[in-house]
Amino acid sequence: MLSESFQSIATATRQLLRNWSLLIMFAGLYASLIAALYLFVAIREASTEQVVLSLVLAVTAPLLFFVLQTAGASQTRSLSAGLSLRRALKNSWKLIVVSVPLIALGVLLTYLLSKAQSYMGTDGPELSDVAAQYQLRVSNDGSPALGWSQVILNSIRYLSLGFVLPLIAIHLWIASVGSDLVATIRATKELIVGAFAPSSVLIYTAGFVVFGVIPYLLLIRPTPASRAWMEIAFLVARLLVVFILTLFGWVVTIGALAISATERRNDLA
Repeated sequence: MLSESFQSIATATRQLLRNWSLLIMFAGLYASLIAALYLFVAIREASTEQVVLSLVLAVTAPLLFFVLQTAGASQTRSLSAGLSLRRALKNSWKLIVVSVPLIALGVLLTYLLSKAQSYMGTDGPELSDVAAQYQLRVSNDGSPALGWSQVILNSIRYLSLGFVLPLIAIHLWIASVGSDLVATIRATKELIVGAFAPSSVLIYTAGFVVFGVIPYLLLIRPTPASRAWMEIAFLVARLLVVFILTLFGWVVTIGALAISATERRNDLA
């Protein structure tokens, strides 16, 4: 399992590095997505033109996101950058359709977890009170007790929104670009089961370290410098590294999952 998973990652990495035009296309789409999100947040709705621009950006940003994911899900087909972009524009609607239920589920789950957290943190019983009954030692250093309800709810939130739903979404995206939408919907159960195959979980976990954990640590860790221009240079360098790691790690992860899914289908055939 380990060798097969890392072989899929290595294959996806080689395929991406060999196609520089495709890599440049991914970088352009990702940069456009970041720019659209930044402008959407930065623009203040003070005039009619700004309101219209905000509405345009509110539509453009999700479209760019799904075009990027469509191109990433079909990268293993060895297409040129131009053909890949045209097919991504043509097929991105299928990814939007299969993603709507997952987005709704994520919103509902976030709402329910927020309600549960509010209940347990105010009027409801705190799970740490229950856990304290079984605690063998009591700390005397004055440190606050561990809020087990917050730990459990945050763990569920991060696990579902950062692992379970994205992993299911990626497999639905991969199946959507490779077959008819109706066939993908009919095979949803099999795709969800395949999403949590050991190889898929291992590939996504390894990719998450690259596109999630390392960029996060780079962003939150300050790089003090003696001069202002050096601090600005370090900041720009960190942002550039974060851009490369998030883009490259995410695209390679999708490609490796596509390769792994194809190999599983071939083994079952």
